[in-house]
Amino acid sequence: MPTKTPSIISMVVTVLLLLITATIGLFGLIIALNGYNDRAGGPALAVTFACNGMAVLLAAIMAWKLPAWLVSKFNLNGALAVVISILAGTTAGGILSFISVFVGIFIADAIWNAR
Repeated sequence: MPTKTPSIISMVVTVLLLLITATIGLFGLIIALNGYNDRAGGPALAVTFACNGMAVLLAAIMAWKLPAWLVSKFNLNGALAVVISILAGTTAGGILSFISVFVGIFIADAIWNAR
């Protein structure tokens, strides 16, 4: 059974869902950084944006490789492998995105208190 199409579908859907999640997380970070100046807020946003980018990239790689592995190892149906990999990739990326928001808040607070 070819696994190229399920892998592409899984990766694209996972990336789209994680971009939505990262956008919501960045808006939450902007609200959390209310009251910080540019000196503290700018690096916090940059680090959070970079961490979210890495989370989306790692989850996309996982969602790209996982369907082929599930089909070959467990002989799963392609559609089921796609659903499992989308759930796994979105969950992993969402957790990393959630952590990156707190890293941004921590960085902003550390810069703010360092003055």
